[in-house]
Amino acid sequence: MDKNRIQDGAASVAGEIESAVGALAGEAKSQMEDLASQATATAERAYGEARHQVRGAAAAATDSVQQQPLVTLLAVGLVCGAVGFLLARH
Repeated sequence: MDKNRIQDGAASVAGEIESAVGALAGEAKSQMEDLASQATATAERAYGEARHQVRGAAAAATDSVQQQPLVTLLAVGLVCGAVGFLLARH
């Protein structure tokens, strides 16, 4: 009889430990899901800001090229000449 009582007590303790571990795992999973959703939101916000800045820079470059096409051609020619010079030396 004492053996059965000990086994029942051990089974009860094991059940309580199992439920506690399950609750802990569920809480950890919930926290990880929250962190993942926060990281996703932050990445989406950063992407939106970067996209907006790139569009602004592209618009500024377009305006500059349209207002001063000869200066743009000169700058591009100098860059291409420098790259050609460096590649020819290699």
